[in-house]
Amino acid sequence: MEHTHRNRVTAVTGGTSGIGRGIVEKLLAHSEEGDRIFVNYAHNEQRAQAFIESLPPKHREKILLVKADMSSYEAMLSFVKEIKARTGYVDWLVCNAGISTYARYEDYTFEEWTKIVNTNLSVPVFLVKELRPIMNEGGRILFMGSYAGRQAYSSSLVYGVTKAAIHFLTKSLVKEFEPKGITVNAIAPGFIQTPWHENRSRESYDRINKKIALHRFGEIGDVADLAYCILTNGYMNGSIVDIHGGYDYF
Repeated sequence: MEHTHRNRVTAVTGGTSGIGRGIVEKLLAHSEEGDRIFVNYAHNEQRAQAFIESLPPKHREKILLVKADMSSYEAMLSFVKEIKARTGYVDWLVCNAGISTYARYEDYTFEEWTKIVNTNLSVPVFLVKELRPIMNEGGRILFMGSYAGRQAYSSSLVYGVTKAAIHFLTKSLVKEFEPKGITVNAIAPGFIQTPWHENRSRESYDRINKKIALHRFGEIGDVADLAYCILTNGYMNGSIVDIHGGYDYF
């Protein structure tokens, strides 16, 4: 049976730009009075405020904005503390915060590797662990994976490795959350038009688009729609869902 909580509480990490922001906007569009969404962001105060100001007043009051750098275990704990203090429970959790590097493997530093692994994998693992006791029965956990975690892209070794780990984590956590009837799923996007790509050259776009059957990058809305479908589906569990426009099919 679909779990309906009158006042649904959702937590979204990395929720003020890109795909995270798109998911928050989609959740707001389908929200009811009394619903609350904790939206985490790491650094960019200006972008976070611009996001809040872009929302209609009826949606603005549903947002609880929390600054916490998700590469840090301590900052993650402060985010959890805020949730416990403000609402005391969570229904849906969207682990979306992620970082990457375009540095070449031979130029990696251990510090940079560790920061990316912490942000994309280790901190999310412990965020879920910390929130587990206060997650309501019939809740949802959704991870942002990547098609780079299914197939090795040349551009970022560490990113692909962390996302492959997130896909395996998704399947591994299903059993952990079985007693509470909480589902755990992940999305694996291909190339989506986000601020990450704003410095990409025309030549680079053309080269990638040739490999995509639909010959274009995806829109943030495409991923947000999929996220909402998964969050509202009561029977999807342990799934990693690709969304890449037919990448590398020919």
